[in-house]
Amino acid sequence: FNNAGTGTPPVPMEDLTYDQWRTCVDTNLTGAFLCSQAAFRAFKAQDPVGGRIINNGSISAEVPRPNSAPYTSTKHAIT
Repeated sequence: FNNAGTGTPPVPMEDLTYDQWRTCVDTNLTGAFLCSQAAFRAFKAQDPVGGRIINNGSISAEVPRPNSAPYTSTKHAIT
């Protein structure tokens, strides 16, 4: 179950730093990818083969909050 999530300070996009953007993307999107990748390996190695991965997005993907571009983008990607 991928449920990790972090946001950034609620500032206009032009005031957001690259490091703030990367922290959010790395946690919310890259983290889900890495966890899913590890799960796929485990699922293939077990007997019987298989399993389930649940990626938890956010309502913010459909109804974004103001000044939340990184969070909204990453949760939309997961959703």
